Amino acid sequence: MYKTLIFDLDDTLNDDTKNIQGAFKSIVREEYSEEKFKKFIEIDRKLWKDRASGIIKDPREGMSNKEKAEWIRAQRFLKYFKNITYKEAVEINARYMEGLKLNIVEIEGAKEIIKYLKNKEYKIIIASNGPSVAIPVKLQKIGIDKYVDCVFSADECGSMKPHKKFYEELFNKIDNHNKSEMLFIGDELEKDIKGGQEIGMDTCWCNYEDKTNNGVYKPTYEIHNLSDLRNIL
Repeated sequence: MYKTLIFDLDDTLNDDTKNIQGAFKSIVREEYSEEKFKKFIEIDRKLWKDRASGIIKDPREGMSNKEKAEWIRAQRFLKYFKNITYKEAVEINARYMEGLKLNIVEIEGAKEIIKYLKNKEYKIIIASNGPSVAIPVKLQKIGIDKYVDCVFSADECGSMKPHKKFYEELFNKIDNHNKSEMLFIGDELEKDIKGGQEIGMDTCWCNYEDKTNNGVYKPTYEIHNLSDLRNIL
């Protein structure tokens, strides 16, 4: 029987593309175009995919978690703008982080289902690869901050889903290692489902876009709308 529900945030409870679009507009301003945004989001998503798979590694040992987060996030702006310095990329990233607080759009039914699950006395955890600075604002604007028991970000441990360290640090933070009573709920097979599967947790794949599963990762459940969680929990 599940007691703790661990939710991914971006593209599980809020629309990540619209959020990124708002942040991108805040740094390019009047130079914004759909073509430029498409180029940026391709760079951004490839960066995080390569980071999660281990292709992109930290440049040196001994970096603090904050330095690791700053370094990796600066890389997308170095790739996008090309002719800027690392220092300039860090400064642009700082403005971008603030921009992530601007355009926050709820995935349909997110507030309703979180409230429903909280009323059923589940412990609600948010576990995200996204930047910790934007998470509180996202939860507040979605309208679920008062229902969430704990928030955990990759920033806190210097490692992302699906890596084992992310989950170990998460379990330490919530002071619970009983994976048999946990369910991880997220939209990405290669991060949320793979990570949960490898650490020994049941998982629920939020397949909102009816994507094809190649069978490598086997979620315990698959849903196509957040309201489908009522049939499981």
